[in-house]
Amino acid sequence: MNASEWLATGLSGGADVVVLGAPISRASISPSRAHTTPAALRRTLERFTTWDGDHGVSLEELRVRDLGDVEGDAADPDATAAHLRIEQAVAAARRGRAPVLVVIGGDNSLTAPAMRGLCDGVLGRDWGLLTFDAHHDVRPLDHGPRNGTPVRELIEGGLPGSRVAQIGLHGFANAPEHAAWASEHGVHAVRAGQVRARGMAAVIGDALDALDAAGMTRLYVDVDLDVLERSCAPGCPASMPGGLLPAQLQEAAYQLGSDRRVQGLDLCEVDAEADLNGITLRAMASVLLAFCAGVVRRRHSQPGSEE
Repeated sequence: MNASEWLATGLSGGADVVVLGAPISRASISPSRAHTTPAALRRTLERFTTWDGDHGVSLEELRVRDLGDVEGDAADPDATAAHLRIEQAVAAARRGRAPVLVVIGGDNSLTAPAMRGLCDGVLGRDWGLLTFDAHHDVRPLDHGPRNGTPVRELIEGGLPGSRVAQIGLHGFANAPEHAAWASEHGVHAVRAGQVRARGMAAVIGDALDALDAAGMTRLYVDVDLDVLERSCAPGCPASMPGGLLPAQLQEAAYQLGSDRRVQGLDLCEVDAEADLNGITLRAMASVLLAFCAGVVRRRHSQPGSEE
């Protein structure tokens, strides 16, 4: 069984991981056809097996359910209606007791409605946000929600900045006022160079410790693929030279998939039609599968398991 067939098994009952597509691109600051990516990613999974030989686990141990795609925004004047549909679809999946929800985008503006849907709109309760992104995404909301605004949107909506961590920020991808805004609101920020110097496991450990200290007990993870080195992510309009490597992002995904506090993940900012030879789509797929392998390991470590 390849990974595409595994995702398409379509269980009608309970699931360990629920997948939802969010084919949106109207809120992208850079021209993008990111709405084509959820379908393209599902096809790309045909290239992968379900066996994670690095960690000795099989994804076939997971019950997975693909809910298909939310209605996108291609026929809409902007992303407003699609954002509401994403929030409602995530909330419905949450009410269906999905233990882990994965949203496949689409542009990064999906992060705010997806996280609101997951936490029933109560951002200040005990939720935290961990992003992998070259950018702070704290642009002012003067022109409404965009793919450069989701972190600011969530903080201004009630998520404490001290419960936000950002990993992989690029040295030449952010305005100084955006970095200052994030710092003033207590965001834990880690640059790509710091990841290279210290290693991904140590960086994530520190980030989780910071979020724990701020009261986080449940975590949403946003993976903007433009955090990757541009040669590894040509399908991301805003990727930059000097970003993270796919292996580093896979390591992070596995580590976070293993963590019971992680209840939601999104993968976004890939324009499938701008990709070259499937490079970005395969990187995106590998991160999704590494995260799911981590969820298998999470199940193994539960009380009463064999491990």
